[in-house]
Amino acid sequence: MSNANQPILLSMILSDYIIKDAASGKLSLIGIFNGLFAQRFPCTHPLICIYVALTGGRGHVPCNLRMVPLGGGAEVFSLQGTVNFADPVAVPEIVFQIQQMQVKEPGMYSIEFIAGGELLGSRNLQVGLAPNSPPR
Repeated sequence: MSNANQPILLSMILSDYIIKDAASGKLSLIGIFNGLFAQRFPCTHPLICIYVALTGGRGHVPCNLRMVPLGGGAEVFSLQGTVNFADPVAVPEIVFQIQQMQVKEPGMYSIEFIAGGELLGSRNLQVGLAPNSPPR
């Protein structure tokens, strides 16, 4: 059951890089993507950046970002933290940088954002062999 004080996930975007402008404080997402491809598996992806924007929360809210295979299995990564809402109309922006992410096999994965113990949203990420890769 949804809690009236539960934050609302406005967006979750995957990119190669996220740059913060020193003068304006605005974020620029560079190289937005929906899939990852490797020459062979297991593979290590050097960097994945995830942008999350929320609203509607109150105070300090514990959060978790994780990636799991859709068919079940071990988490690829799990990051925990706290989001601070100055007021319910605030829109905190969170940047996650996952370095050296190891993926054991190709497939469909889910990236999930959990806040206050509730799943606020998720998105699928296809992980596969790059075109023209040698057979596994």
